[in-house]
Amino acid sequence: MRQATVRRAHQLSLARFVTVGCVWIVLALIGTSREVTAQVNATIISIEGATTTYQSIDRGGKPVTVQVPSQSSADIKGKDAQGNVTATVTALDMTQRRIKVQTSAGQTIVLELSPAALTGMQVGDTYTFTVPTSPR
Repeated sequence: MRQATVRRAHQLSLARFVTVGCVWIVLALIGTSREVTAQVNATIISIEGATTTYQSIDRGGKPVTVQVPSQSSADIKGKDAQGNVTATVTALDMTQRRIKVQTSAGQTIVLELSPAALTGMQVGDTYTFTVPTSPR
């Protein structure tokens, strides 16, 4: 009888251990999914001070030089080794979903964000964003 009681207690403690472990795993997954959804993607609209020059031909057949604001992440200055850039919001345009930020290197970048990402954002806020490496 004593052995049966010990065995039953062991089974109950094992069941509790497994249940607690499963609860911790679920909580960890919920926390991870919240962290992932908190990440925001931005589209580079222009990088002031950096242009791309194109040679084209107009309708009359004359050569024309056209300069377009850069949209290449390779032109962003002030990145650290991991591609992180710290910038301060200098202007908000909620209708176009665009912000202007000034990097720690003094460069101004115009970014387009989702409406949800703009929620609570204010001029003067400082953010750190990661610039993906792109081949040039």
